[in-house]
Parts: sequence; structure tokens; C-alpha cells
Amino acid sequence: MLLPRIATALIGAPVILGAIYHGGLPFFFVILAVVLIGLREFYYLAAETGYPSFDWIGVGGGALVIASIFLNGIGFASATENQLTAGVFSLLLLVVVVRSLSKGPADTTLSEWGITFLGVFYVAWTMGHLLLLRDLKPQGLPATFLLFAIIWTEDICAYFVGSRWGRRKIAESISPKKSWEGTIAGILAAMAVAVLFQKTVLKSSMSTPEAMLLGAVTAILGFFSDLGESLIKRAAGVKDSSLLLPGHGGILDRFDSFFLACPFFYYYWAFVKH
Repeated sequence: MLLPRIATALIGAPVILGAIYHGGLPFFFVILAVVLIGLREFYYLAAETGYPSFDWIGVGGGALVIASIFLNGIGFASATENQLTAGVFSLLLLVVVVRSLSKGPADTTLSEWGITFLGVFYVAWTMGHLLLLRDLKPQGLPATFLLFAIIWTEDICAYFVGSRWGRRKIAESISPKKSWEGTIAGILAAMAVAVLFQKTVLKSSMSTPEAMLLGAVTAILGFFSDLGESLIKRAAGVKDSSLLLPGHGGILDRFDSFFLACPFFYYYWAFVKH
């Protein structure tokens, strides 16, 4: 699977990096596509696990959440800027309730409500922080590149070191290929990338020890986020969330490390460094 994995990365990485660089609509559409496909995969996994949902309502709600963030409907720092996204969640609740009423009493009602909202929160709300991070002034652009560099570097190093020297498994029942050797190598590589950014484009924004700590915490959150998605797949009895990306699986498989890392990274730059 190495060659398909590399080929997919060579096609996808320039698209994502170019969208980050341009920001605005190009980056919005990339994140929107990731969220829409990711939500379809999430609801598929939930159904395979035995938990039904209003999947298309969730996908539509996720799109509205991303659109509201893009339109500066949410800023987290000002209550007056929360109205649009709060309205989206209120509308989503209304639609879910009306849909349930149209079906009548059912023993799946709580699952349909809970899984629908969980998908929007797990995929759309977390990934929406990438739009917020990119729009931060003046560090948004290099900070967004740094986040992707940390996650991708951790993933690549953990994969190659784990494949070659990995002997001690971390959670074999959840993710059989993850080893302590690969994970530690990935975290150290992430710290090195953060220091590289600190020495160059983010020199005035943080110290070297701060960069090392940021890289380590982000990588650790990415690791747990990855394990969380693996846990869902094991419960569903599938290896990948889909077969969309050769060598990588689905969108959730490719972006799972971002779900916990994105909110932390945004809040760090928005409140600690801004």
C-alpha cells in the first residue's frame, strides 16, 4: 500500500497547501468538502455499529456550521459573534425534532438525535477551527501551516518507524499497527518541526521551549484523536471509514488526527499568543 499512499499524498497535499496559502474561498471549499465527506463516513460507521441517525440532516447541518464560521458568525471571543452558529444549531435541533415527530414513537429516537448531533460536533465543529485559525492576524497563515506540518510529520514518521522497528504495541485491540517506537518517533519529529518553524517564520511569536511543548502537545492530541476514530472503526467492524483515498482509506482516516488537535491549536493562538 506504500505506492498508492504516496501517490494520494502527492496529489492531495499540494491542493491543501495551496488552499491554506490562498485562504478565503479556496480554503473554505476544501474544509467544506472534508466535512461533508467525513460526515457521510461517520454516519456510515455509526449505522454499522447499530446506531441510526438522520444522516442527511447531519450533513446539511455540518455544512451550515462551516458556512457560518466562514461568514464570521462565530469568533469565540465575543458573544455577539456567536449568533449565526448558535442559530444553526437551533435550526438543526428543530429539524431533527420535526423529523422524529413525522416518524412517530420509535426506540431509535434517542440514537437518531444523539448520533446526528455528535457527527456535527465531532467532524464539523472541530474542523471549523481550521477556518478560524487561518483567519487569525497576523500569525494565522504560518500557524495553519505549522499545524498541518506537525500532524503530517508525526503521521509519516510514526508510520515508517513503526513499520520498521515497532515491536511494543500500544493498543493492539484498537489499532494493531501502532507501536510505542513509532509513536515516540512521531512526537519527537513533530517537536522538531515546531522548532524549525520557530527558528524561521514564527521566530518572533514563541521561544524554542514553547515551540517544543506546542509540538509535543499537538502531536499527543493528534495521537489520541487518531485512536478515537480507530475505536469507532473497530466497533463498526471495518478497517477503513471508506475506500475514497487509495492507501489512506477515507476522509476520516486521513483527518482523524485533527479532530482534537484543531480546537487546542486555535485556542492556543487565539488566547495565549494573540
